[in-house]
This record gives sequence, structure tokens and C-alpha cells, in this order.
Amino acid sequence: MPLCLLAGMVLAAAGATMPPSATPAAGDLPAFLARVDAAQLELQNGRPEAFKALWAHTDDVTLSGGFGGTVEKGWVAIARRLDWVAAQFSRGSHTIDRIVASSDGELGYVVQVEHIRFFVPGHDQESSRDYRVTMLFRRGPEGWRIIHRQADAQMQKQAPN
Repeated sequence: MPLCLLAGMVLAAAGATMPPSATPAAGDLPAFLARVDAAQLELQNGRPEAFKALWAHTDDVTLSGGFGGTVEKGWVAIARRLDWVAAQFSRGSHTIDRIVASSDGELGYVVQVEHIRFFVPGHDQESSRDYRVTMLFRRGPEGWRIIHRQADAQMQKQAPN
């Protein structure tokens, strides 16, 4: 489904409309994604603050993280989870294969593959993780903010049993 159609459906369901002249320019999404990439590198080095600052601090944000577990909902739960995630990483690096990134008005998304190399604090052996990632963004007065992140390590296609 095209993002513009999805955005229109969301606005219509909320009883809101947005005149075409009020639609924000979507061209700054690449700059925001560069900030996300840099903030994730900070997270992978045990420092969560920059990544946390890019999230919408609202009750409707969600996180389905690459370490598994429950889907976190609401800023308080996500902030706590991101602090925990940062404590799992040190001396991290990553490469990101961006598959698609798009935005239309107030909503945006990215689909990418992340290759992370890091050390678990207190361990001498390097670890690695490869994640398939989808993130959704909402644009507000402060600019783009993350509203959902889903990451999983299911990199191999598997037929059902």
C-alpha cells in the first residue's frame, strides 16, 4: 500500500485532514536517517542517550527488539529497554544495507539490514548480529521521530514444517 494512501487512511480515521499546502517536505528524511545511524552506533557502544532522543516520547510508540522478548509499548517501557540494550554492547561497529526509505507528509519508514559487530561488556570475544529491521517515523513540530522499530535475526528463508 502506498504510504500516501496509508497516511490518508490514518488521518481520515482520526477525523483529521491536512491541506496539501500543510504537507511538510519529505526531503529531510535522509538527514534524519543519518542521525539514526550515528545514534545507533552510540547505542552499540553502550551509550543510549542519542538514540533515545530520536524517539517520540509518547504512549503509542512500540519496540520489537532484536534480542527478543515482548513488544514494548509506551515511552517509559521503551526507554527502560533501550538502557538495557545499551548495557549489552561495547566497542561496537555496524554496516547498514538500506533496502528502501520513503516518506510522505507526516509518516516515513525504512527497511534495512543491519550488520553489527560488538563486544559484550566484560568479554574478550567479539560478537556479531545481523538484523532485518523496519522502522516507522512520524514527523512533528520537532521533526522526524521514531515511533516503531522491529528487528529480527531471521535471515534465512524457511518453509513451514
